[in-house]
Amino acid sequence: MGFLNLILLQPILNVLLVLTNILFGNFGLGIIALTLLVRLIMLPLTLWQLRGSKKQSEAMAAMKPKLDQLKKKYAKNPQKQQQEMMKLYKEAGITPLGCLASPMLVTTVIQLPIYVALYRAIIQALAATPQDFLGLSQNLYSWAAANQGLPISESFLWLDLTARDPYYILPILVAATQWLSQKMMTPPTADAQQQSTNRMMQIMMPLFMAFITVTLPSGLGIYFLMTSIIMIVVQYFIYGWKNVLAKAPAPEPALAAKDTKGEKAKGSAKRPAPAAPAGAAKEEKKGWRGLLDRLKPQDTDENGDKDG
Repeated sequence: MGFLNLILLQPILNVLLVLTNILFGNFGLGIIALTLLVRLIMLPLTLWQLRGSKKQSEAMAAMKPKLDQLKKKYAKNPQKQQQEMMKLYKEAGITPLGCLASPMLVTTVIQLPIYVALYRAIIQALAATPQDFLGLSQNLYSWAAANQGLPISESFLWLDLTARDPYYILPILVAATQWLSQKMMTPPTADAQQQSTNRMMQIMMPLFMAFITVTLPSGLGIYFLMTSIIMIVVQYFIYGWKNVLAKAPAPEPALAAKDTKGEKAKGSAKRPAPAAPAGAAKEEKKGWRGLLDRLKPQDTDENGDKDG
């Protein structure tokens, strides 16, 4: 814990106090400036992830006809189908687990220690309790620029930076910007399973971030909001708005099922109805009388002898 304090908490806390002092003692502006600084440091990683994700999406789209052919060719041999698909992925330089390296997921995982350190830095910088003030004094550098701005006001716009947003405006903004950021880097697809996965991610991730924003101090919510806004700006230069404005094509499995159903109906309409046996028509005509005839003894000739 002391090592994490040394490499994360102390630098973030002192830089945050310096930025707040420069920006007229406004702690909210200090958090925004810190967010810009962190995202600027992480920009090379972010660009690498976004470009890699876009390249993989384009490669998957180009490879889709070959994948469809493999599925049809080895429909009755799933093991062989999987082997051929893996070989095709390898030849194209695509990893099937590329979703685990998505920009949003990777940058979120990398930033988790920053979130924790920023949370503690906000609590200690505002020093609402004697324990927080003690932690502040232990983690401060001997920088005049970091000490001159103390104590710090916790008010910013309508927010108390040490408490949750009472009007839930900040969580809604965080969820909306997260959704837009997700939508911008998710290309439309005709695959029904992929469409379902994309919809789930575009709903679950924004709701998850909104829930965190509701449960944590508003100062951290400002960091989440600014991070999403910066990601949207960066993604605009990589993806543009085409993924947001594009309409998702109709799912292919549904269309295939519909076509199969139509072909069956057409085939059944063309196929003539099976002819009924001659005996059946005769029995249907006779009705109950025919049934009684079958129960009678065999027919006799005029002399009373049985036939045959």
